Amino acid sequence: MAANDSSDLVCEVALDGAVEVRQSAWYCTPHTKVPGMLFASRRLLRFEPDALQVHVREVGAEQYTVVLEVSDILECGAISMPFGDLPKADSQLAFFLQLQVRTLDGQTFCSSEDMADAWFVVFRFNEREHLYAAANILLDAIDVQKACASCPEASRTSVPFPCLDCMAELEHSTQHQQLERQLSHGQEQATTFAPSQLISSWTAFLSGPSEPREEEGISPSSVAAESPSRIDNVTLRLPETCERSLLTKELAECLQDWLPIGLRLPGVVEWVLRYTPKAHGVSLSTLFRNMAEHEKSVVLIQDTDDCVFGGFATAVWEPCSKFYGTGEVFVFSFGVLRPDQSLENVEVQFYPWTSQNECFMYADHDLFGMGGGDGRHAFVIQENLLRGHSSPTATFKNRVLSANEEFVVRDIEFWSLDEIQCP
Repeated sequence: MAANDSSDLVCEVALDGAVEVRQSAWYCTPHTKVPGMLFASRRLLRFEPDALQVHVREVGAEQYTVVLEVSDILECGAISMPFGDLPKADSQLAFFLQLQVRTLDGQTFCSSEDMADAWFVVFRFNEREHLYAAANILLDAIDVQKACASCPEASRTSVPFPCLDCMAELEHSTQHQQLERQLSHGQEQATTFAPSQLISSWTAFLSGPSEPREEEGISPSSVAAESPSRIDNVTLRLPETCERSLLTKELAECLQDWLPIGLRLPGVVEWVLRYTPKAHGVSLSTLFRNMAEHEKSVVLIQDTDDCVFGGFATAVWEPCSKFYGTGEVFVFSFGVLRPDQSLENVEVQFYPWTSQNECFMYADHDLFGMGGGDGRHAFVIQENLLRGHSSPTATFKNRVLSANEEFVVRDIEFWSLDEIQCP
């Protein structure tokens, strides 16, 4: 992009509010990913393709220029997902800004009540921080727009190509990688899964298990355990000194739907019980020592009213006396779960990050908790691990997670989500 063009673009966006984000990004069209610069204010988002890129030079920059009024954005999501052979490291994650919009041309609009008719517009970023910066600006602006009485009947929005949603992008990427491996080995057919089989398996995984087809002689017990479409087989590993756990496979599978996609892939992670007072004693020091090398974890708490709740953490639990973590954290509550209650149809109340503040996780030598603002926490547990309290927070816009704001702890479990090592 020429320097003058970039300067003109900044001025144009600035007319609709101060430019708060200016980052390199890719516009993820269905047929290609176009590099360029994304500019955003609280009223307007614009993507300008790199005029030096070969494809852009051939067809013209205007073919990939995106202008999007914030008032036309219905939903905004910040998504991290694997973009390699295996999601083994953060460097193999891709960071996507996924927008659902009500119009592509500023003339034809879908209803804001029917999200199924909304179009997707997706941009990919190099860094997680760049993604969060863009998402924060847009989420704040969308909240302001939703407070308005109505959306304008016409706008300047111009989106040349709607995009695949991020789940479909994962399927497409998996197919493409498998096909490349086949071609590089000169194979006519894949030795494990053909591309069509991979797409079918991933589609089944992303949409959930289907009912067995009895007319074809297929029963649940006959499905291969290593099938990528099985998501109900969560691996839980307990210490030898603990015979049973508060977390069950049924509860873990409920939480699995809300985890980052890299932790939901079958056969990639196992859930390991790293700390619980019933096996390791009542000690915050032991808790921090056992969790010292584990960034991704689930905290599960049960109060004396049988309410079960907790949170997903994205950083090591350590007594650093400040808030830390990332926007992938969330808190949840299963409500009251009686010992004799069936867990087949249990529901979970899920509260993701709202971007209102960055009070994700907190720990010091006296307590630990998640969420914050104005001295309130989504949950906080004191040093003796016997008492805690839960309050609504700006971090998650959660309700009280426990049965009462102040509660007595019956059980606590810290589960690390560890990569399964191949033998």
